[in-house]
Amino acid sequence: MKRNQFVLDAEILDVGPLRRTPAGIESVALRLRHLSDQDEAGSSRAAELTIDASAFGELAPRLGALAKGQEVAVKGFLTKRSHSSDIPVLIIHEFKTI
Repeated sequence: MKRNQFVLDAEILDVGPLRRTPAGIESVALRLRHLSDQDEAGSSRAAELTIDASAFGELAPRLGALAKGQEVAVKGFLTKRSHSSDIPVLIIHEFKTI
């Protein structure tokens, strides 16, 4: 099993401060919200999702400079927040403003 790819258009609800990991890599935490209408079995369904996300390295200061309310298209993968938590977090490895 190898595939873990997540693509989402979302609004930035919150942007945390720019930080550094213990290894010295820049990081930023965000909270994203997605709202849309999706097709489900031939009917329209409102889809709503709020998810925590993080970015590392060169993406961190670029995402950290964005304001609340900014809309972004993100690509990344889902993983656990930590080894002791099952709460999902989106690790962003690509984004653009929309």
